[in-house]
Amino acid sequence: MTAAPFAPVAASTDIVEIPFLIRGKVIEPGDDAVEYGGRTGGRFRTPNPRRYASQLVLANPSDLADLAALPIDEIIDFLAALGPRLALEDNPLMQRAYRMALEAGELTEPVLLPVYENVPALFDRSRLSGRIDRIVGKAYLDGWVEQGRPGLSTIRLRAVGTRNMHIIAGNVPIVAAMTVVNSALTKGDCLIKAPSNDPYTATAIVRTMIDMASDHPVTKHFAVGYWKGGDTAVEKEIYRPSRIEKLTAWGGMSSMTYIQRYLVPGIELIAMNPKLSISIVGHQALEDDASMATAAHGVALMAGQMNQTACSSTRLVYVEASTEDDDLDALERFGHAIKQAFEALPPHESTAPKRPDPELDRELEAIALDEEFYRVIGDSSSSGVVVSRIDEPVEFAQQLTNRIVNLVPVEDITQVTNWVSEETQTVGIYPESLREKLRDDLALHGVQRTLPLGSSLRPGVRRVPVDPDQANGLPHDGTYPLRRMVRWVIDESDDPR
Repeated sequence: MTAAPFAPVAASTDIVEIPFLIRGKVIEPGDDAVEYGGRTGGRFRTPNPRRYASQLVLANPSDLADLAALPIDEIIDFLAALGPRLALEDNPLMQRAYRMALEAGELTEPVLLPVYENVPALFDRSRLSGRIDRIVGKAYLDGWVEQGRPGLSTIRLRAVGTRNMHIIAGNVPIVAAMTVVNSALTKGDCLIKAPSNDPYTATAIVRTMIDMASDHPVTKHFAVGYWKGGDTAVEKEIYRPSRIEKLTAWGGMSSMTYIQRYLVPGIELIAMNPKLSISIVGHQALEDDASMATAAHGVALMAGQMNQTACSSTRLVYVEASTEDDDLDALERFGHAIKQAFEALPPHESTAPKRPDPELDRELEAIALDEEFYRVIGDSSSSGVVVSRIDEPVEFAQQLTNRIVNLVPVEDITQVTNWVSEETQTVGIYPESLREKLRDDLALHGVQRTLPLGSSLRPGVRRVPVDPDQANGLPHDGTYPLRRMVRWVIDESDDPR
C-alpha cells in the first residue's frame, strides 16, 4: 500500500458540491440546491432532485438503439481506456471520492486506500472480456444467435440491454465501480442512486467518463445522482415501468422492505439482500498451539476484512467442541488467540475501527455479567470475541461489528447446517478436509461460497500455480446478476436457417 499523495481529508465543516450527471451532461448545484449529511460525517450539496427527477431516467427505450448497435468489443475497449484514468494518484475526482468515503463511511484510511487503488484493475480488458462472455455471451449481446443446427434452426436468441436503476451500497466503495462495469457490459441505460456513506465514487467514475468522451454511447447511457430515500416526489417520477425495467438494490432489510412499495408489474427487482457470513472450525484447531494459531489467524482474516463491513466478513464462528469444561477452556484460549491475531493483522488488511459501537458495547457488557453462559474478550473499540458456553449464538449476532466475533461450540459439526440459510453468503472452513466434507450439505441449505479459512483476503497467495482467469464471471450471492440485467428475447421464423 502506498501513502495517499494528495491533500488530507477535508474538515467536516466543508460542504462538498456534488453534481448530477445525466447522459454526458454535468448539472452543478444551483440556487435551489439541497444539502445532506453523510452517515458518520461530512456534508454535501446536490442539485434539487425534484427538478431533475424525470431527466434522470430514459423515457423512450428506442434511445437505447445506439448502445445496442455498438459491438461489445468496442464497449470493452472504451472501459479498458477508462480504467487507467481512474488511478487514484492521477485523478482529482477519485481523490475527492476517497476523501469523502473516508469521512462519510466506516472504513479507516489503511483499509480504504487499497480499495481505491484497485479500481483501475476492475477495468482490465481481459477480465472484462472473459467475464461478459462467460456470463452472458458476447454473441448474444451483438446479435441474434441461432439455437438450432445450421440449416435446421428456426429459433434465435438475443440478450437485449434494458433501462436499469441501481441503488448501490456504500459500505465497500468498489460497488460503484462494479455497477458501472456491469451496466456498460450489458448495454443498459443506467441510473445510479449514490449512497450517503459513499456519495461521490460513482460520480467520480462517470465524470471521468464524461471528460474522456462525453458523446460516446456508453457515456450517454449513465446518470448518477443522490437524493434522500423516501422522497416520494422524486421516487414517483423514477419508479415507473415506463421509465425503468430493472431495479438492482443493495442494502439492509429496512431498505429492501421500503423498495417493495414501488415494485409493480414491469419492474423486476434484482436484490442484493443483506448477508451474514460465518466460519467453521474443526476440533483440530483446539488440539495444539500451532493449529490454534493457524485457525485464529484465519478467523481474524475472515472477520477483519474491510473491518467487518463486507457481507463476506465472518461474524459467527462454529467450533467443533463439546460444552464440557475442558473443551470450553480450550475454546476460551482460542478466543484469546483470535483477539491477538486481530491485533497482529497488517493495517492494509484490517485496523481498529474508527469509533466504538456503543449499542454493541452495551450488549457485550450485559452478557459479560453472565459468566456461566458467556465469556467476553475485548470490546468494540479494537476487537473482541464472545465465547458462548452453550451451543447457541448470541441473540445480537447480526449486530456484531468492529471486529467482534462469537465462538459457538458445536459437538457434532455436521449440525452446523441448522444455523445457515440463503442469508449465509461466505463460509470459511478449517481444516481443508472438513470443507470438502461439509460443502455439499452447506450448499443445499443456502450457502453461496465455501473456502479455506482465511483465504478470502489473500486470493493471490497460493502454494501452487492457478489459472488467473478462473475467477472471471463467477456468481454473486448465488446468482448471475448480469444475466438478469438483460432481457432475453426469442425470435422465431417459419423457414429454417
